[in-house]
Amino acid sequence: MVGGGFFLGTGVSNVIIRNLTIRDTLMPDDDPDDDAYDYDAIQLDTANRIWIDHNRLTRMNDGLLDSRKDTTNLTVSWNHFADNNKTFGIGWTDNVTARITIHHNWFQNTRTRNPSADNIANLHMYNNYLQNNTSYGNYVRGLTKAVIENSYYENVRNPYYVEAGELVQRGNITVNSPWDSGKVRQKGTAFDPRAFYPYTLHPAADVPALLRTYAGPQAAIGN
Repeated sequence: MVGGGFFLGTGVSNVIIRNLTIRDTLMPDDDPDDDAYDYDAIQLDTANRIWIDHNRLTRMNDGLLDSRKDTTNLTVSWNHFADNNKTFGIGWTDNVTARITIHHNWFQNTRTRNPSADNIANLHMYNNYLQNNTSYGNYVRGLTKAVIENSYYENVRNPYYVEAGELVQRGNITVNSPWDSGKVRQKGTAFDPRAFYPYTLHPAADVPALLRTYAGPQAAIGN
């Protein structure tokens, strides 16, 4: 899909967006901040039970993926987010009700929101690969309770950090990825993801090669 995207609004549920490339809505007159045109690849507003899997999202004006306004039961897996300013924003609500899982995604050559997660009741991120992210990586905001596991950060400024919420991080690898002074890297006890579902972790060291091969659209899907 070139020059367009998807919007899932209030009451939309049980949707899979899979095996697509969505790209190129950049507006040259909106440099450098991409604020004038809200041309996201995928925008979710109070949607429920959504699976976004094996897509490549790139070069969009505003966000690649925005999960907004109490969207919940969202899984984002095996996607390639590339070459963008604002990548993956979560929030735009005062409620702390959403449950989101983000695993096996490649965030490459992006600036902000990888993701930025505000007021999420349960946010589980694991086996993600962040590469060349110039402003920050995983930013836990508001009252979010987050767990980050076995992810790999390469050339990422501020790989992961927390403000008022809670963040448990374990098993992650950082390479050439410094934190600015004052960034809090872990706080509180968050929650136990295995209380919600079983899952298997790949070793963090294996994540870059795994995602270079299998993130984004795959020819075998749908055959």
